[in-house]
Amino acid sequence: MLSSKPWLFITLILSPLVLFGIYQSTQIDYLYTVNLIFIGALLGATLNYFQYGFSSSFRSLIMDKRTAGMRAIIWLLAVVIVLFAPLLALQGWNEQTFTGFIRPLSLAIPIGAFIFGIGMQIGCGCTSGTLNRVGQLQALSVSTLSFMVVGGTLAALTFGDWSTLPAIEPIAFQREFGWLFGLFIQLALLAGLYLFLKRFEQRHHTDYQVLFHAKKRISHPFLIAAISLAFLNASLLFISGTPWSISSIFPYWGTRFIDFFALPFDWTFWDYSMENTTRMNQGIFENTISLTTMGVILGAFLVSLLKPRVKVAITTKGLMGSIIGGTIMGFGAVMASGCNIGAFFSGIASGSLHGWVWFVFALLGNFIGVVIRRRLVQ
Repeated sequence: MLSSKPWLFITLILSPLVLFGIYQSTQIDYLYTVNLIFIGALLGATLNYFQYGFSSSFRSLIMDKRTAGMRAIIWLLAVVIVLFAPLLALQGWNEQTFTGFIRPLSLAIPIGAFIFGIGMQIGCGCTSGTLNRVGQLQALSVSTLSFMVVGGTLAALTFGDWSTLPAIEPIAFQREFGWLFGLFIQLALLAGLYLFLKRFEQRHHTDYQVLFHAKKRISHPFLIAAISLAFLNASLLFISGTPWSISSIFPYWGTRFIDFFALPFDWTFWDYSMENTTRMNQGIFENTISLTTMGVILGAFLVSLLKPRVKVAITTKGLMGSIIGGTIMGFGAVMASGCNIGAFFSGIASGSLHGWVWFVFALLGNFIGVVIRRRLVQ
């Protein structure tokens, strides 16, 4: 347990908004760029400092029947949904538009999410977790991230093959039921899932892990991390106009690698590149996702200077898991229109049904991934 520190929340929540206010008043362009990196750094620092991750939460549920991490995710989603709702309802403010991640329900989403879920456990980390451990200078995670870029670039190359899978129009709770009732439905779903997870752990363990002691005013580190991540994602939506995302950076970095080494691939004519022309042609310091992703690594690294983590030894099996897991995670994330951040976290926060579909199939993939890791990797 960790004592609640109000100053931590105030710092995490207000500092990017204060810097944005300074940018708005001065119109100094580089302050906007710095702020995006800063938000990413706060996200990475939060993940590292509280040792919180999505893949570890899934794994604890599956292997140990412990649900503290998953229940913290429920809190994360509940808080961010409430924070996103008024911004998305307004659609814009002061010449800034607010756009959530609401995606068509393509067959590619459950397939990609399932593949990604398998990769989460084989590679022992999700996208945000991998970036966190890269910041900790974990060699295996550097390998995992590299092969995420490979997998994402392969997904972009084959975009024409899987992008034509059957799909229906996007479904968003607020569009179908109105803002208030749509918000209520999602919160009710989360409340029901929370109670299920609580009873699930209580059936298997007598020492049920609570997230908050009201009398002692003590919060579990996972709860503090979850609420911090929710507020930071909302800050990113308010400042940049879009929520936190990672997966589209894989083909972006992959194509930059192709250009840098003059490899014999003309990615500009790939269907994916032509469908995402604006994003793919942005400079590295113009691309919001690239900036926040670099920030996550930087923030995790800075925390590691204060709280060094034990380095994971490189083994042949671990390296194979890193290569295979990273590749299928990168491919699955691009195919599913997002990873545990863009599709799950920001997708559900945006009220999109595709985020819930992603969650179900990624969880199924995690079950398979745990079995494979036990037999082939560990």
